[in-house]
Order: sequence, then structure tokens, then C-alpha cells
Amino acid sequence: MTDVEFERYRADVKKILGGMPTRTACVTCQTPDSEIPKGSPLPDRKCLVRRCVDRTGVTNCAYCSLFPCDTLKGTAAWTRERIESRVGGPISEGDYHTFVEPFEGLARLQAIRASLKPERIVDPAGVSASETRIAAFPEGLPFSRQETASFGMLHSLLSAMIGSPLGLSDTDTFAQQNRLQRRRAHVLRFLWILGRYGKLEEDRPTHLVVDAGTYLANRGSEKALAGWTLVEEVVFKALSGFGIRCRRVPSHGAREEDATTPAGYLRKKGWVMKMSFEEKIGGAAALKALQAYTRRLDERYGKKAFQRFSEADMEVSLRKANTGASPPLVWPTINNHHLLQFPWPECTCESYCGKDPLTVASHECHVQLAIA
Repeated sequence: MTDVEFERYRADVKKILGGMPTRTACVTCQTPDSEIPKGSPLPDRKCLVRRCVDRTGVTNCAYCSLFPCDTLKGTAAWTRERIESRVGGPISEGDYHTFVEPFEGLARLQAIRASLKPERIVDPAGVSASETRIAAFPEGLPFSRQETASFGMLHSLLSAMIGSPLGLSDTDTFAQQNRLQRRRAHVLRFLWILGRYGKLEEDRPTHLVVDAGTYLANRGSEKALAGWTLVEEVVFKALSGFGIRCRRVPSHGAREEDATTPAGYLRKKGWVMKMSFEEKIGGAAALKALQAYTRRLDERYGKKAFQRFSEADMEVSLRKANTGASPPLVWPTINNHHLLQFPWPECTCESYCGKDPLTVASHECHVQLAIA
């Protein structure tokens, strides 16, 4: 294939798949790392599927008793159905066989699995659960009872996230455990971005909002958060299970379809990310606690702040709050009274009676409205 032919081929691939191939040939997934040519991007040395097969000692995924696992199914992005959905219509048989079929690895593995006798199928190698550190909630914080309660709710929320499988099964296997670690990092980083850089809407102070440029510039090590499919189908879904509502909204004058590139990546402008907490996890007051906590962590620890956040460590950052340069917490007010919504144990109302402290001055349960 000449250079001109290859460039024409790359352009055709981009139209169908959304990405463009390189001239570097893949030496196949089963090639040991030591035999991969220096500088070769393929196969991906960090690929969880490849590493899991190597760790388990099977020929390929078709021989595993968990086939097809969630990790493997997560790699099946290029199928005829998905590609036709992305391009908005059917593709020709020629385009399918040239551009799509070579990447339908799951279908080929299913054919191999159908040919295997039961005795050739093996269980994957199990791994010990990775250690996750969750710091205890500090006692004797220099805040009012209401503020302490709000930080306590935030700590409970973070602790639940850190210790959760986040919708994944079989997390005692190598691939799934590594996948869980990545998913946890993505979910917590998203929460960090909205908490540290988001601003409360003036007309709806129950929502934090961050613009496209700020969001993309503060992804840290979690660069994959630029992929809209990951954010929408994984991060949003995981957070919703904890009572956190997120959505992407077009900026004024922008179109929804212009928010992502043809390959599915978020553009640097034209949209904002919004996040709110349900009342059962603290509502607007918990959002303010998240803002205060992430700000103080960032001011004190800088590049190491996210690690502390990932451990729900509130000890030093909150105890030093009164001696640092950070301004005090500013809570929602009604008629110049400070309000805070938090779930006192004696409150038995459904969803804590469902009233917003920013819009009403009393609650049916009589214990959820705190006036300082």
C-alpha cells in the first residue's frame, strides 16, 4: 500500500470508526512484553484483557469460565450495530468487511467457545482484594453542630463510594479488580472536579456547575473522563446510585450534538456539567460542604489533595480551617437566618419530608430546619 493509498484508507476508517490507524502493525496480543518491538504502541501493554489472560494462564478469553466477563464486553465498542448507530444509518457490506469485522473480536471468541469441550474451560485466577484506606471521621471539629453534621454526611457518602463495587461483579478476579480501581478513580475525580471548581447557580443554588474548559483541564490522571460514553454510562450511573444527579447541558446558543467530536470525546466548549445532591444525602448544604472540603484540601496539599480526597481524609484539612486563609462556610439563608438540611435520626418523614430549605421556612418534621 502506497503512502497515498494509506492516507485514503485512514480517511475512510475515520468516517466509519471515528479513529485513524497508524502504520505500525500489531504483533498480536499473545506476544510477550519482552518481544514487543521498542516504541510499538500495539499491543497495549496496559490492556486489562491481555494482562488477565496472561495472569490466568489460558489460551484466550474463550477458555475462561467467566466468559464473556464485563471487562471483555466493555471492549466491544466496534460492532456493526454500534457503528451504524453512531453514523446514523446502515453501512455497506464492503465497508463492514473492510473496517468493522476485523475488530469484532468478541464474535470470534464466541465461535471458539462454542467449539470447546467443558473440560477445557478453566476458572480464572483469583486475587486478594486491594486495600482501600478510608479515614475515620474526626471528632471535636471546630464547627457548629449543623456544619459538623453536614461534613459527617459528606464523609459517609465518600466512604460508601470508596468501599463500593460500583456496579461491578466478580471483583475478586484480576481484570475486574483493576477495572474497579479505575472506575473508582474516575467517579471520585469527577466528584472532585465538580466540588473544587464548580460554582453554585445563582438562580438554583442547589446545583454545582462547571464549564467545559475547566472540567477538561482538571482531570488529573483520569484523562479518560474526556470520553462522553464513559462519563454518561459509567460515572453518571454510579453516582446516581448514591443520590447524586449529574447531567451535561449545552451552553447558551450551543447545540447538544456539537458537545462531542465524531469519536465521542467532549469538546472544549459548548457545554457545562451540572451536579446536585438529593435531600437524603444532604442537598444544597452537602454541596457546600463538598466545596469547602475540596478547597481546603487543595490549599493545604496541592497535587496530593486528590489522594486525601480518595481516602475521605478530613482530619487535618478541617481542623486547620479556622487558622488558614480560607473564608468561613456560608450556608443558605432565609430572612437572614442560616439554614441547613441534614438527616437527624428522629426525622421519620419520607425523604426527610422532601422540602427544600432554600424555598420554605418550615418543615413538617420540625427537626430538619436548623436556624442558627
